[in-house]
Amino acid sequence: MIAELAAGPKTSGMRKRRCGAKLLVTGNVVVPNESEEQKLLRAKGYPYARPETSFLFVRGEVLEFDNDQWQGLNHLPDIVGRCGSLASQFSAERGVDLVGLSREELFWPVLAIGSNAGPEQLRRKYPPQDFPDCVIPVGGWSGKVIQVALEDFDVVYTPYIATYGSCTATLEHSPGTVTSIFITYLTGPLMQRMHATEGGYNLCRLSGLRLHVAPRPGPAPVYTPDKGDSGGLYGGKARANSVAVETVDKQVAALSSFEVRDWVYQYNHKQGCIKLPLEGLAGSPVAIAAIPAKQRIFPAANQVEMLSALKALLGPTDAGSLASGDVVTLVCI
Repeated sequence: MIAELAAGPKTSGMRKRRCGAKLLVTGNVVVPNESEEQKLLRAKGYPYARPETSFLFVRGEVLEFDNDQWQGLNHLPDIVGRCGSLASQFSAERGVDLVGLSREELFWPVLAIGSNAGPEQLRRKYPPQDFPDCVIPVGGWSGKVIQVALEDFDVVYTPYIATYGSCTATLEHSPGTVTSIFITYLTGPLMQRMHATEGGYNLCRLSGLRLHVAPRPGPAPVYTPDKGDSGGLYGGKARANSVAVETVDKQVAALSSFEVRDWVYQYNHKQGCIKLPLEGLAGSPVAIAAIPAKQRIFPAANQVEMLSALKALLGPTDAGSLASGDVVTLVCI
């Protein structure tokens, strides 16, 4: 399937999905009847609000839960949310069989470094009327979105303005930095949908990582994987829980987590990152201030600051004002 995704979604069966009498073009992320004010808020709001902890995304609704509740995909139904609801009950009330899903489905572990960790963006990509069975880790439209800590990388801006007006995110190597992001677990159909919405990005398999899944304070609980307890075909076995982390600058002490992964899938932008100032060799990647990180070495800016800087740098174009839907790519040499 990775080869199929790398080649791009096919029109037959992947780019279109019949939903009742309606045909969904899965490459489009359209917000019906969006006002000009809403469009402006959407452009300025990237990467959008996300919970401070892991969560289940079930048909557009969110069940937040503490990271120490995460014991792997086979134990999804047993998660107790911060509101006191059991995940299996929360999903069943929304028409999703979480017990059957966790036992039968295979999941892709995919980093969510930018807007894909925000319920607001997930609702746009997976509207309940078109994805009625959805759960994330992010799957069916039930999904699981699990908080992670990634060593030696930061989330930075790309040289790209999306059609909805935001400067988007990508990963950049940053020795000593520990970034707080998320990992989504996607079923095959949800992965196909995600791939169709990530046209400016390459799907990569990152390896040699130190990715702490469901980090938690204090010593990690002793965890013995059940037979066959994995992330599905691509998920891998859960491994050690408490790991002493020694970075290059030795600033990060012990991180406790459910597991430490050494690989994951990731959408990285085809144009890489933007470095400011644009001229000369002294430019630096610009981190996205809304994404928490420890020992950050790059300057950081919020979305409005970044858009303002790009506006000042670019000035007016020979072709006049940009029209709605135009794609802007900055070529940085």
